[in-house]
Amino acid sequence: MAIKFNASRLVHDCGGVSTVAKLLGNTRTAPYRAMRTGYFGTPTLALLLEHNPNLNINSYFEEQNDRQQTD
Repeated sequence: MAIKFNASRLVHDCGGVSTVAKLLGNTRTAPYRAMRTGYFGTPTLALLLEHNPNLNINSYFEEQNDRQQTD
């Protein structure tokens, strides 16, 4: 088993691509890239948590069966 970060769900829970991009001061490309790669840097996560303090960051880490396809 592997653990994967579900960046897509985090972006959705933070208001969607446009909202996250605006919050980060970036274009919509940045959230889409994070959704594709499953990677957000620590400063970005800190900023998202600052604006969404009720998020449980641990809930976005999911076990993934090695035979499952990645999105």
